[in-house]
Amino acid sequence: METLCLGCMQEYEGDFNVCPYCGYEQDAPAKEAYHITPGTIVKERYIVGRVLGFGGFGITYIGFDMTLQHKVAIKEYFPSEFATRMPQETMVRIYAGEKREQFEAGMRKTLDEAKRLAEFRQVPGITQIYDFFEENNTAYIVMELLEGETLKERLKRDKRMPVEEALPVVLSVIAALKEVHTKDIIHRDISPDNVYLLKDGQVKLLDFGAARQVTTTHSKSLTVILKLGYAPVEQYQSGGNQGSWTDVYSLAATFYKMITGVRPPESPERRVKDTLKEPSKLGVAIGKNIENALMNALQVRIEDRTKTAAEFENQLNSDNVKRTAATVEKNDTGKWPLWLKAACGLAGAAVLAAGTLVMTGVVDSPFPVLPVFQQREGTVWMPSLVNMSQESAEERLESLGLGCKIGDTRASDTIIEGYVLGQTDGEGNVITPGTEMEKGTEVLLVLSSGSGKAIIPDVVWMDEEAAMAMLSENGLIAVNQVEDGESWAPAGVVTGITPEKDAEVEKSELITLSISSGGQDAGSGETTVPDITGIMESEGLEKLRAAGLYLQKEDLQYSREIPKGQVISQVPSAGQKGSRGDTVKVAVSLGARQVRLVSIVNQEREEAIANLEALGMAVNVAEEYNDTTEEGRVISQSVEPGLVDEGTEVTIVVSLGKEPEQAPQRTQEARPANRPGQNNNNAQRQPQTQAPPQTQPAPPQTQPAPPPQTEAPPPQTQPANPARDPMFDQL
Repeated sequence: METLCLGCMQEYEGDFNVCPYCGYEQDAPAKEAYHITPGTIVKERYIVGRVLGFGGFGITYIGFDMTLQHKVAIKEYFPSEFATRMPQETMVRIYAGEKREQFEAGMRKTLDEAKRLAEFRQVPGITQIYDFFEENNTAYIVMELLEGETLKERLKRDKRMPVEEALPVVLSVIAALKEVHTKDIIHRDISPDNVYLLKDGQVKLLDFGAARQVTTTHSKSLTVILKLGYAPVEQYQSGGNQGSWTDVYSLAATFYKMITGVRPPESPERRVKDTLKEPSKLGVAIGKNIENALMNALQVRIEDRTKTAAEFENQLNSDNVKRTAATVEKNDTGKWPLWLKAACGLAGAAVLAAGTLVMTGVVDSPFPVLPVFQQREGTVWMPSLVNMSQESAEERLESLGLGCKIGDTRASDTIIEGYVLGQTDGEGNVITPGTEMEKGTEVLLVLSSGSGKAIIPDVVWMDEEAAMAMLSENGLIAVNQVEDGESWAPAGVVTGITPEKDAEVEKSELITLSISSGGQDAGSGETTVPDITGIMESEGLEKLRAAGLYLQKEDLQYSREIPKGQVISQVPSAGQKGSRGDTVKVAVSLGARQVRLVSIVNQEREEAIANLEALGMAVNVAEEYNDTTEEGRVISQSVEPGLVDEGTEVTIVVSLGKEPEQAPQRTQEARPANRPGQNNNNAQRQPQTQAPPQTQPAPPQTQPAPPPQTEAPPPQTQPANPARDPMFDQL
């Protein structure tokens, strides 16, 4: 007898429950209650297996095509903001009203995108679309199952790649782009995380934008994100002229990252002052022609840049590539009238004369003497790394010529696990932002180990094994058990917990579970199962007790629609006959999901948005000029770190960098982060007048002088600001 493993879709001899190839347990339940049960068949053709990944708008399963007898990936359109699904069901339940309209519009766009990409079935560098259809009130896309890793994962492990190894990857992506550009499709998001390296050596270009465009502009939980360093300048501009040259720039930036290990500076910064270094100057062994081709494709201005994927390919393969000179933008000063020139001449003479008198000591200067900060050769100013990811902090230090090492980890309720909590020297002394550092100095990062606290989960009326597993998942492992012979429950079911459910405790807290010994006899004889769905759990327990039946909680589901503690479903269902002493298993609502909001101050814009959306937050973005916070980094957030409901609206204020000396006097209301369905080039960068004032400067960006900042993250005034983690004060 052969068994098909629902975890890896490999067949094996025998009827063993555990797959000998991948270790998957055949009777394992779905990962989440709203996922399709493994083994379900859709379109009478595709077997749905375990979940490979899921997010706010879809679920991807491993699958098996029974007709063609091969593995596939099955993507299910499932925007959790607009729909839900009951346990053990396949049918999607769509919320009413405007949410239904948004669900249906997104589903149409998903199928349209699948149809367009299916045209490129014969292009090796694009994931193959085998089928797409509607079923269960939603849409499915059946595609090629990819086995390998993303380029981002590869670079995280190896840091960089030799040119001779990176070049074939780039040429494979170019081959795919040449095909899609003929259909006027622009990828707009090429970066290492969208390039997939298969185990057999093939290269695939992922994510042509369907995921970012599946909902309307009314949605508050999905966001279009520019990848800083990889997005060309036209993607930052309202009405920017995007075309094949846009993808050329992003691919060239990816190539640059692959061979140097360094992400290029943001394109708007390069337009002001281009600090991008040739790979050869960073120690990369690269031929002059390939380097020229790369730098031509990385030109900031469109008119200077390589225009098409084919042209980029030709240059990379050419033996004679000339470097394109960057066009210099001339300032238009206009013509001055003669009288103004004369007045300026007289004023200049007066200033010169006054300056001579001051310098020779004839008169005293009327201005106070200001301290002069002069950076010594071979040194850099230390930036603030607090709340950066480890990877971003390492890149930042590397770009400054400083070394990096992990020094310590500490618990934090406000800084994400793995993000920087502090920065110290080898002796454990805090290095404050603005400190002058010798190049080559090693900086020790103090990383957050995540929150040291946990919420006591609702495990009462669950069986002992499931309760222990849930406590462990929440980081609560110190558990005592006491026997309870008085509660109405079958043996082995949890009847009480101390501290009580929903209490916030340290993870080291001792938890005590009361476990039923089955001391309450239900008697004998036949009974009828009452209907307890739609009522509170405690009320349902009493109804079951009156019928001589026990209650066991088998599933917990988050729901914004169903009140916390209400019974969602029951097995057996109401009206069925049973024996006294039988157990009715129920699913109970947990109400709206509560999550621990963290501080995202000092994170890059797209990183902060991604982190907030991973928590289920609805993100709005405001922008303002700020002299002390690096352009593109978050200055403040409107909701303090702590426990909040999933879906809470959070406004972040992002720095536009230092205000120009003659900035246009414009205002703009705080606006939501770019939504799917909006074009990236609508992200117009203007100062905000309603963003909160700042009270503490951040690190210098261009290193003209050390700033006065001494701690991080900086405190804000209104709106409410994330509290600084007290652990950082103890460094």
